[in-house]
Parts: sequence; structure tokens; C-alpha cells
Amino acid sequence: MKTLYQYAIVRFLPFAETGEFANAGIVLCAPDAGVFAFQLIATPSERVRQFFLQLDNALLPNSLELLTNELTRIQQLAEQQSSTQLLATFQELIRPREQLIRYSGLRSIYTEKNTQLTLKLLFEQLVQGVAGITPQGEGLVSAH
Repeated sequence: MKTLYQYAIVRFLPFAETGEFANAGIVLCAPDAGVFAFQLIATPSERVRQFFLQLDNALLPNSLELLTNELTRIQQLAEQQSSTQLLATFQELIRPREQLIRYSGLRSIYTEKNTQLTLKLLFEQLVQGVAGITPQGEGLVSAH
């Protein structure tokens, strides 16, 4: 059975004036299935450290720890929410804000893959930049 997932890329943007960001994770939601999942980078990669040379070494890990706490709380709430409430929560999470952690626009994927595999493939392609991984090769609905 196929599931419609909505997702956004988690972006770390430490210097708003330049607009430069690094992809730091994926948030994934399937409101009709009552699913909210996420995956964040464990530690800043060498690529991220090289990209933001002037960055305080503790800023990204501390930001990711706070974000993990927030996303875990949302994950726990998702179990008690209706599909309409979960979708509203997800849309509120990813709405544009002026902060260190931001989100890409809402994207969708329609797939037979389970939640964990879908999340893993999206993370590998969009955050880690692993060549040859194409989750949209099977059932991408849209990327708006």
C-alpha cells in the first residue's frame, strides 16, 4: 500500500545576511497514517565545518539538541492527534521564520516504502548528498 508523505529539509542558516545554509536533516509527516518522523545529522560534518569557518563549534550541536527535543515532543503529540491536527502541526513547524534552523518548502512523495526507509533515503540524498540515491525515482508527487 502506498503512503503519501509530506516532508521538508531542515536547514541550518547561521549567518542570515549571506543566506547560506547547510542541510541538517529531514522532517517527514503522513497525516492520514498518523506518522511524524525526523532524522538530523549527528554531528557537524567536515563539509559543514569548512562551509562555515567562522562558526562557533558549539552552535550547531546545541541547536540540533534543542531541535531534537522539540521534534521528539511533536512526535509524541502526533500519536494523539487527528490527521487534520497533525497536518496543521507539521505546517506550523515548517512555516518560514527568521531563526538559525529553517525549513525548505513543503514537498511530497507517494511511495510503497515504509516510513523509516523513506526517511533514510531522503536523508541520504538530500542531506548527505549520496550519489545514486533517488527516492523520487519511485513515486514523487510534487516538490512545491
